[in-house]
Amino acid sequence: MKLSTKAYIVVALVVAIVLAPIAIYSLQTPTSETFGSSITKTHNVGPHERISITDASDFTTPGTGSGCECVTAGSGSSSDPFVISDWKLSASEGNGISIASTSVYFIIRNIMVNATEMHDSVVLRNVANGTIQESYISGGGISLYNSNEISIINNTITGSRFGVLLEGSNNNTISGNRLDHIQQVGIFVRASNNLIAGNHLTSGYFGGINIDGLTGSGSGNRVENNVVEGNAQYGIGLWQARNNLVRANVVSMNGGAGIMLAASCSNNQVEQNSVVKNNADGILVDEQSAENKISGNTATGNGDGANSFDLHDEGSDNVWLSNTFNTKKPDAIR
Repeated sequence: MKLSTKAYIVVALVVAIVLAPIAIYSLQTPTSETFGSSITKTHNVGPHERISITDASDFTTPGTGSGCECVTAGSGSSSDPFVISDWKLSASEGNGISIASTSVYFIIRNIMVNATEMHDSVVLRNVANGTIQESYISGGGISLYNSNEISIINNTITGSRFGVLLEGSNNNTISGNRLDHIQQVGIFVRASNNLIAGNHLTSGYFGGINIDGLTGSGSGNRVENNVVEGNAQYGIGLWQARNNLVRANVVSMNGGAGIMLAASCSNNQVEQNSVVKNNADGILVDEQSAENKISGNTATGNGDGANSFDLHDEGSDNVWLSNTFNTKKPDAIR
């Protein structure tokens, strides 16, 4: 059932509020064609039990008799990071890979994790200086809590409750990943100064990318060059978020709005995006949001032209410049 503009904003806000507690509970218990070649398929993986690292000393090689016994190379320095690679794990009884309280350098690469609904594939808590790349993750996502300087690159994430979650985790990079059939939100960011670039999010059961400032963070993030298509509700949503950049994304054929700014968003820039054939508004700024700049976007074929439009401003003091569109509300939009 297609929701009205007001209804899907309300529902999305509820999801934004409740998503983080759900994720914490689980911890404790461009064009679309350009992305396929960037994803490295896992190969030559061997079985390994679930991996838990709570201290730098837990980065150990197989046969050590203690620690994770999962390190295949490296010493943990910036020039020679620990490498955890070529393993297949099941996360049916707990999180697949859990790393906490360490700042040594590490890379998780070519890992296959199959998780169940109640668990995550990879969880980092109070961690810095890590990379998760070229891995296949299904049934459970990647969650970062108070973790910084983490790169999540060229992974495939499918069938999980959410794809990538950042809670209080700043200065991270989420790039080149493919996320499909995510049940809630593909990339959920309740944090600041992160880069979300070059990802492909498709066929999600709810929203594509969320930048959420409802708890006081959610500023200085850059959402660039992503393809967000075919999600059941919105494509890209900002909630009480400030000073973020949404640029050069392709947002199409989502069940609700393509890009929306809601719940007192301010001082955000939405520019040079292609927003086409979304069922509701192409670019929507709600009545509580002000002082945002929307410029140089192409928004066509969105909404019905009567209740939803290519460009729709319900707020005040927003700047609309040099956009390409067919329908708009109000007439002051340019």
